[in-house]
Amino acid sequence: MFLDEIPAGTGVFVDSNIFIYHFLGVSESCTSFLSRAESQDIIAYTSTIVLAEVLHRLMIAEVVGRYNLKPKDALAFLKKAETVPSLEKAETALKEIPHFNIKFFHLPEEAIFQSAELRRKYSLLTNDSLNLHSMLSNYLSDMATNDSDFERVKDIRSWKPRW
Repeated sequence: MFLDEIPAGTGVFVDSNIFIYHFLGVSESCTSFLSRAESQDIIAYTSTIVLAEVLHRLMIAEVVGRYNLKPKDALAFLKKAETVPSLEKAETALKEIPHFNIKFFHLPEEAIFQSAELRRKYSLLTNDSLNLHSMLSNYLSDMATNDSDFERVKDIRSWKPRW
């Protein structure tokens, strides 16, 4: 199932990779999907967890590109005190996300404990289990993602970008 096949009016949780692919300019499918969200052809949701993931990954991509680093060396480079304040692209991109008419789920502290069963049942990492918890808690069953881990979750539909 592909992003462009999501029926109009569907509520969809947007995973971090959709935003990342859009901002890095590597997926027209993701850009078109976000345009549909902006025009409210679909109703898009995400979480503050996703925002943090997007910012982190875009910061890494920015230093890789700016300083011609290997991705495996980027994190150590980011930890240098002078690096983070000089980054602009990642912060600018993050500020664009609300313009896509994205609605945000804010997770309460108990969500980490409530999502434990999802981690066990579907072998999900922490952030993925929290995002799934936020979806299910808000009665969403559709997710825009390129993360194959969510294919193990039979209670939701995963919509992927076309390549």
